[in-house]
Amino acid sequence: MISKKQKELAKRFMSMHAGRDMFVLPNIWDAGSALIFEKQGFGAVATTSAGIAYSAGCPDGEQISIDDLATHVKIITGRINIPLSVDFERGYSEDPGVVKQNAKLLVECGAVGCNIEDGLPNGELSSVKEQIDKIKALAELKLELDLPFVINARTCIFWLESGEESERLSVAIDRANAYAEAGADCIFIPGALNEATVKALVKNINAPVNIILNTKFNDLCRLRELGVRRLSIGSSAARNVLEHTIKLAVEIKDGYTASLINTGLSYDDANNYFDD
Repeated sequence: MISKKQKELAKRFMSMHAGRDMFVLPNIWDAGSALIFEKQGFGAVATTSAGIAYSAGCPDGEQISIDDLATHVKIITGRINIPLSVDFERGYSEDPGVVKQNAKLLVECGAVGCNIEDGLPNGELSSVKEQIDKIKALAELKLELDLPFVINARTCIFWLESGEESERLSVAIDRANAYAEAGADCIFIPGALNEATVKALVKNINAPVNIILNTKFNDLCRLRELGVRRLSIGSSAARNVLEHTIKLAVEIKDGYTASLINTGLSYDDANNYFDD
């Protein structure tokens, strides 16, 4: 059942893509991390498939079930009051009808956006037609549910370094425009993109462009000037937290407890932070 609140969140999230300014979309992995970003003033959050998988003790790559993902989504949306977009990778199926049903499940759990990608486990890309069929199925779902959730179509050509390097830009643009024409509301092109590539993508793609924070080009002011609409942080925050947790585990195993004893966030502080 689609609530009035969910429709309002969907419209709010869609309007963020229709604006002219770039917004940073933090990628979260549980309700706690989602609530932290909400409390710090972010207007929306999105799951990271890697972070969700890691929180379940699994590697990334559709290693948890769609039902488990839906459970995560329901818990997260039940705790926050801002839009949530969900990365469900390739849709957990290559059948557009099944992808549509999977997306419906996530939407019914409160999601107002979804990422659908064209990267395959073997490092290649699915055909344009296969991806278009999935996007069209998602666009149909929007009409059937009367819910303007955001379809963020991802092409993984730079992420997977697929094909000839000299052809990646033109292929990305062609795929992006085909996905937009099929019904995608935003185009996600992750990878270590330089400034010239980002500029060309924004100029030639007929839809808002989403890129991921990367080491090659991460000047937020310049990204805004170039017209990037949405900046994702990917699994970086989740991995940062995991890195510290692994370090703590090693220290405790070796008999060192100073990091635990000197934690700046007290028990009462943590309770107060998460208290409504």
